[in-house]
Amino acid sequence: MTAMGCAQFVVRLAEAKNGKQETRQWSGLELLRSLAWLKRMNARGYDVTLRPAGQHGLVLLDGLQPADLQRLETRGWQSAAVVEVQRGRFQAWIKLSGQRLADTLRSQAASRLAAELGHSGSAMAITVAEFGALAGLTCHAPGMAEGQAARYALLQASSGTVATAAAPWLERLPHLPDPPLPPRVAVPQGAVRKRSSGRAR
Repeated sequence: MTAMGCAQFVVRLAEAKNGKQETRQWSGLELLRSLAWLKRMNARGYDVTLRPAGQHGLVLLDGLQPADLQRLETRGWQSAAVVEVQRGRFQAWIKLSGQRLADTLRSQAASRLAAELGHSGSAMAITVAEFGALAGLTCHAPGMAEGQAARYALLQASSGTVATAAAPWLERLPHLPDPPLPPRVAVPQGAVRKRSSGRAR
């Protein structure tokens, strides 16, 4: 979580047997304080995944092998955090920027990276994901081991670095218009506006 550099996270709990889901939005500190509860829910059959809340500068690739991670590193797409979710299968959070980016930019970057790795001969299907595994918890997907044989997601790297290839790549993209400002709220006639200090004019 520290490597991702986000203030708020969305945590999703999904019951593997019936698909029931619920989400919570927590700060990093609240998430740490809730780990014991999340571990209990995980032991009861819930898969726990997370993503940054709101706009952010990260993309998540799933289905990576060690060779894919090396290719990313060589091309300047260093991973900010890497989690091994199954033996030989990794998820990588790649930080495009330390600032918030528009979803369209992140989507383009993630799709490009997944396509390039796929063309490089990866043996696994590389996909763009929204929610990533939480290290220290296990997955209850069909075919995964259960009980004492269950494999827990393992944090393999957490540099928090911004990918060196990201900035020049983002600069080459066509300029996207800034998002529209929120609509102004009309004040009824006779209403009293308040200054920022909270005192009426």
